[in-house]
Amino acid sequence: MRWSLFSVVSLLAPLLQASPVGDVQASAQASASTQAISELPRLIIYFQTTHDQSGRPISMLPLINEKGIALTHLIVCSLHINKDSEIHLNDYPPGDPHFYTLWNETAHMKKAGVKVMGMIGGAAPGSFDSSSLDGDQETFEKYYGQVKGVITKFGLEGMDLDVEQPMSQSGITRLIERLRQDFGSGFIITLAPVASALRNSANLSGFNYKTLNTAVGSKISFYNGQFYSGFGTMARTDDYVKIVDNGFAASKVVAGQLTDPSNGGGYIPYSQLNATIIALRKKYGQIGGVMGWEYFNSQPGGTKEPWKWAQVMTQILRPNAVPKLSITTADADHLTNTYEHTVSGGSPNARPASPGINYYDMVNA
Repeated sequence: MRWSLFSVVSLLAPLLQASPVGDVQASAQASASTQAISELPRLIIYFQTTHDQSGRPISMLPLINEKGIALTHLIVCSLHINKDSEIHLNDYPPGDPHFYTLWNETAHMKKAGVKVMGMIGGAAPGSFDSSSLDGDQETFEKYYGQVKGVITKFGLEGMDLDVEQPMSQSGITRLIERLRQDFGSGFIITLAPVASALRNSANLSGFNYKTLNTAVGSKISFYNGQFYSGFGTMARTDDYVKIVDNGFAASKVVAGQLTDPSNGGGYIPYSQLNATIIALRKKYGQIGGVMGWEYFNSQPGGTKEPWKWAQVMTQILRPNAVPKLSITTADADHLTNTYEHTVSGGSPNARPASPGINYYDMVNA
């Protein structure tokens, strides 16, 4: 079923009555003024699946080109540390031609005011153990240097630390302090714990989040809590309230949601999420926002129109904060050439496929 913006808004209308963007294109990076976007409440999406089943790059630009979307942050993932090897973005080094389209598109996301971050860790082991970022100082410097290199080379504006393996309290503190020292106060540092860890319950990270928040909370921008897979829910307010009662500011707690039932357990309908957000806003005035795992198959549009999820979330969270993206013919020329290089023999990992993106349809300047 094809969803129009009108149908998405219509879906939420009864509820909303109650609810208060290998080489990165230099010209896009250095482009005139980035649009200012108010941060709260944040609308965040993780961009993990970068190619479709035919090997074609999945475009993120509809998130700023389609109408009615007010995205604040896009998190490119997942970066993995490999012992005695180089850092990878999923299955390839970040600079592989496989990702030329991805990095060129992030430049346009930033131009539209969306903060583009990276994420390191996740379910795959190795990034945060004693052989990598939780190792002795020499080991830490070796692998932290790879993380720093990716941030610098690709112009990432923040890093999300998704620690899903035991890590020491001193290890996570050292990593946060080093990121803040090297990249300054404007750099976004976030963590992505399972929601229960923020209320001193089930925890995949090893260290204590309340202790961490007390020690270096001023250096942490916000928490992308995973309110799904049995670790919490936004079907009601209880789990979120317990986290705030545990000492975490509501403005720094982002409620992580699955964008499709197949992405894990605990998917909840938009109507239920909206009701919970209304109640939390009434209680706290504002909340940290909502994040979605992950982009490529987000409902209600699915793999054909995954940006529809962000349209629905915008209507719930940020209906009056929609930015405007400008794409010129020169931009479309460059992005098309990059795309063709990504899926051609320019990348040793590419699989030829018919074009999946028409950038000229996006030209509006």
